[in-house]
Amino acid sequence: MSHRHVLPLIAAAACWGLGSVAAKRAVAELPPTALLVIQLSASASVLAGVRRLSRRRTPGAAMRFGLLGLLNPGLAYLLGLAGLATITVGLSVLLWALEPVLIVLFAWALISERISPRTGVLSAVAVAGAVLAGSAGTEGVNVAGVLLTVAAVACCAVYTVASAAWMKTESSLAIVAAQQWFALGFAVLVLIAHAGWGDGVRLTAVSPIAWANAIGSGVVYYGLAFWAYLTGLRHTTAAGAAVFLNLIPLFGVLGGRVFLGEPVTIRRLVGAGIVVVAVVGVSRAVPRPPLLR
Repeated sequence: MSHRHVLPLIAAAACWGLGSVAAKRAVAELPPTALLVIQLSASASVLAGVRRLSRRRTPGAAMRFGLLGLLNPGLAYLLGLAGLATITVGLSVLLWALEPVLIVLFAWALISERISPRTGVLSAVAVAGAVLAGSAGTEGVNVAGVLLTVAAVACCAVYTVASAAWMKTESSLAIVAAQQWFALGFAVLVLIAHAGWGDGVRLTAVSPIAWANAIGSGVVYYGLAFWAYLTGLRHTTAAGAAVFLNLIPLFGVLGGRVFLGEPVTIRRLVGAGIVVVAVVGVSRAVPRPPLLR
């Protein structure tokens, strides 16, 4: 890959890792359903503005690919935010580090990519590292939060495989904009079904800092991150893009330490190192077809 194709994938990893920190601060005052609607409203509005300035029509294919937005960020991040409400940012992003492994597994199951014994072993090692990191320095880890996050990771892995297989030439901006609106519609329906704003939160009681984190994380976490990711994904394979997702835990754990004061124990560092090394090994073990032009 050329540098101009690598940079969007690095930028996406940074947006997702650091965006988790802002989302964690917002979810302390807003229930996940309400937070997701606010985030997607901010992201979709910004992307709509950019689309308007570009004066480009949204092609039919982009609208079709937009249906993937129901899966990610729709269902995936509803599950992810629900999990984030009960676990730390550090644990959350370390669980998200399993995404490259799941991408490889789903690519094998859905589009028949071959998996070598080395890949299978490294996948097991990555899971072991995540378990080690997740049990480090956290008394009473919320099992439900971990399971919700893993389910969200699985949705995102399916999304990546589907996007890599189907999206070749359409505008990344047009597709992301369409996906955000589909996801927003899904989130609004979930919010209505949830009988209002989740646990009865009063919007007037939400602090300005929480509002800023909700809106800012929406623009960064959903708008910029997805735009950058799909831009890079157009020029590589699902396995190739998965390599860069390994950077998410590094950005997330660092952000959690700097901005939230979350502890980084030796055991957690060892677990994080195992996860990162294993998923990088998995990504490199997968044979990659020639890059798209």
